[in-house]
Amino acid sequence: MGIEIDISPSEYAGAMLFRHGEGTIDYEDGGVTFVPATLNMNRFQNVIVNVNDGSENTVSWDEDEDVLLVYGPDGEEVAADTEVGVRVTGIGR
Repeated sequence: MGIEIDISPSEYAGAMLFRHGEGTIDYEDGGVTFVPATLNMNRFQNVIVNVNDGSENTVSWDEDEDVLLVYGPDGEEVAADTEVGVRVTGIGR
């Protein structure tokens, strides 16, 4: 399934676009694709992602592979089909 995001209105800091969204990751082995188009952007300079579902999971953005990776409290990658609620902020254009 990947990721479903509800995008909030855009915010600008000077020339930089900050686009926020909240949604759910339906995890896939090796990560969930997360590209600028996911947030209706052209490019990312950075991505900030936080878990907002109360779980002890952590999420990180792998810039080289364009994926979000989810790890459990033990530091291991979670199993496929694990659902994780997230808030993401894309910074870029």
